Amino acid sequence: MKILLKAVRISDPQSRHYRTSKDILIENGIIHKIATSLVDPDAETISIPQLNVSQGWVDFKASFKDPGSDESGGIQKGLDEAAKGGFTHVGVLPTDDPTADHRVIIDYKINASLHHVVQLHPIGAVTHNRNGLVLAELADMAEGGVRWFSDDKSLSSNMMHKALLYTKDFQGKIIVQVYSHQFSSEFQVNEGKASTLTGLSGHPEVDERIEIFRAIELAKYTKRPLHISGISAASSLPLIENARKENVAITCDVHLMNLCFTEENTLDFDTRYKLLPVLRSEEDRKALVQALKNKTIDAVVTDHRNMIADLKDTTFDDAHFGTIQFPTAYAALGKFTELNSDQIVELLSIQNRITFGVKPHPVDVGNIADLTLYTTEKEMIWTSEFSKALSPFRNTHLEGNICGIVRGNQWIINQ
Repeated sequence: MKILLKAVRISDPQSRHYRTSKDILIENGIIHKIATSLVDPDAETISIPQLNVSQGWVDFKASFKDPGSDESGGIQKGLDEAAKGGFTHVGVLPTDDPTADHRVIIDYKINASLHHVVQLHPIGAVTHNRNGLVLAELADMAEGGVRWFSDDKSLSSNMMHKALLYTKDFQGKIIVQVYSHQFSSEFQVNEGKASTLTGLSGHPEVDERIEIFRAIELAKYTKRPLHISGISAASSLPLIENARKENVAITCDVHLMNLCFTEENTLDFDTRYKLLPVLRSEEDRKALVQALKNKTIDAVVTDHRNMIADLKDTTFDDAHFGTIQFPTAYAALGKFTELNSDQIVELLSIQNRITFGVKPHPVDVGNIADLTLYTTEKEMIWTSEFSKALSPFRNTHLEGNICGIVRGNQWIINQ
């Protein structure tokens, strides 16, 4: 099986061919040749004007609700959406029913995704049923290939302490969230302008800072690494910076939506912007973008949530948090942040790999083909026809197009 990519600009900083235009021949899942001009009549030839190629993009926060929710499409739909967004690796949360708190569910997820071009990385639950009371079968899940664990909700200090110590033997890593339902169990929007003008209950920044401070102190006490997910407030950043100065082993990420939108988007009760963490001020948004640039924040995640329209097409109080994110991630970052295309691609393909321990596959001869194909200039209007889940980007002009992905012997070309 051969694939020939014609006249592609290589945008992989780890490649010897970085920022050059070459032909790439892939044979049996391996990059066989890279040269100025290649011809192979037996190869499937892909020639798209102004095509770019990078290492495959990585996202490490998605919820497919499989097993447990057939109507949302499950693993296959989630992976299909990831491919449309240019992602070749996806970390999937244990937000299932039954939840991924034991080996059987982990095996189910891996087996269900085996024949898809996108590689699924299951994230195990920290506690049984994600109820925060008893540790899940962490070691057993680790034997099944799990390295990351999250309840996708706040953990008590006692449970976080136990989990950090328990995962030491198999080098597992705990992911913690930046909001506690104990502090404010009914919050809907940012505490401030949004909560004042809408009358909806607000989530204060101080809760996020408390959660981050607690996580940092436990990482210091246990001498164990952990990951903080969903930084949303500028006031949280000094905590991360100070912890780094003390050589505390922490990494952190920001959600895509907190880089693109603010609390202003929630003022007319548009449920597309009901998200966790909540959208905060424009000052917060700008600070998060800058923190990505200076690498105070290590990674960006989509927090893609498989969802049906009924869960969003209701009152703001009743609407579910989250929405789909994969297909628009690259173009949205280009439109709403000050990052250029190469910076965005480096974040998604290199920095996310480093942060989440996904093996690198530079675009070089002899390496496994793990590639994202995209253009930077094609404009599209993202309409409701593309999604029944009421995407925040509905009817928005976005530039950039995901042309396809390649991983090993498999590929998807988006038409």
